[in-house]
Amino acid sequence: MRALCLVTKRWRHAVLRAAALSACLFAPRAASALQPLAVFVAGAANNPASRESRATLEQRDAEQSTATGHLLPSLSATGTYTRNQYEVALELPVTMGAPAQRLVVQPLNQYDGNIALSVPIIDIGAWEKRSAARASFEAQQENQKQTAFDNERQVTVAYFQLVANAALFESATRSLAFAQENMTTVTNREHSGTASELDVQRALADVARAEQDVASAALGVTTNSRNLSTLSGVEPEPSASFPQDDLREEAPLAAWLQSSASTPTVTSAVAARRAAEKSANAARAGWLPTVTGSATERFTNATAFAGHSEYYLLQLTATVKLDATLSPGVRAQNAAAAAAIAREDGAKRRADDAIFQAWSQIATDIVKARAARAQVSAATLAEGLARDRYLAGVATQLDVLQAQSDLFKAEVARIQTDTDLAYARASLRLYAGRHLAQDAQK
Repeated sequence: MRALCLVTKRWRHAVLRAAALSACLFAPRAASALQPLAVFVAGAANNPASRESRATLEQRDAEQSTATGHLLPSLSATGTYTRNQYEVALELPVTMGAPAQRLVVQPLNQYDGNIALSVPIIDIGAWEKRSAARASFEAQQENQKQTAFDNERQVTVAYFQLVANAALFESATRSLAFAQENMTTVTNREHSGTASELDVQRALADVARAEQDVASAALGVTTNSRNLSTLSGVEPEPSASFPQDDLREEAPLAAWLQSSASTPTVTSAVAARRAAEKSANAARAGWLPTVTGSATERFTNATAFAGHSEYYLLQLTATVKLDATLSPGVRAQNAAAAAAIAREDGAKRRADDAIFQAWSQIATDIVKARAARAQVSAATLAEGLARDRYLAGVATQLDVLQAQSDLFKAEVARIQTDTDLAYARASLRLYAGRHLAQDAQK
């Protein structure tokens, strides 16, 4: 009797802990339910990766403007004051027979001003650098799209993991309720003398096992909720239901593969390859001469022998630069372009492989989902029969516990297969370049 009281006390503690855990995790809120996936995807637009991508795009735009500025005329103005130690002046007649005039060659206080206009006439290197900067800007635009799709994919994973763990928590809670009900039945039968102490201990162990399952599922809900909130900036509401897939077949694989070339991953790789090729062209253009025209207007009080305080200067300058850094720079940019070509090829292959993998996974998961649902139906019937037979005295406690364990495992398998199927469908659309906000679970 003392052992029975101890067992009953421990059982009550287990029930109270499970009830408290359920109340904390799924406390009722004002008509709340887990938001649609599109809400979290939209929230991910402001996560750190997205903000960094937008800032990098602004940087590339500024670099493009800087490269364009090197092709445009530039205007500069300078003013100089010089204090000379000695003044140099000459007395010279302006014309024959005229009185001499004082000509200042170097004044004591000298003032000079210059206004210079420089116009690049031929600068192929600057042209190529501008093309490279524009290509880098376009590459970052595509990279920003890829970042958005990467965020969407991460949010999708976290979303379905949260939904699956919430459904698993509900299943574990039902399993705990079954175990508690069975514990009550066994305790009553033990009082009436139709059950043994061994049956009581087995029922208590089953309650403890179910309590552990509830705690593990609750941890999954908590961690996945936090992960989804971190990725999207949106606090998830409790998941009230787990939608079952309709088990429909997808369109043929060839129809999905047609869109692989337009996916953000591939278009980003293509744009990066173009930018690398433009940078290689700019490096090779460093061997070519440049031609620059300049016009300077000078103002000075040191007229020397010119006798004019204002005069202009026109120049046409050709420059050829030859140094030891040009050849290695060209080789480096050529190698970078070759690497970008290889990455582009790899991105195209991976896009096709990802679509193929997701499409094949869907076909497999449909079969597994059908089987898992049939398994749940059979396990549910078996669990009910085992309890009825135990109450009738024609089955053992082990039969009931095994049936309940099989039911719980079947529900876990059904949840897992439906989650895998839902995620595979979402992944297929992402790999094909579709936004889940528009095509979430079709």
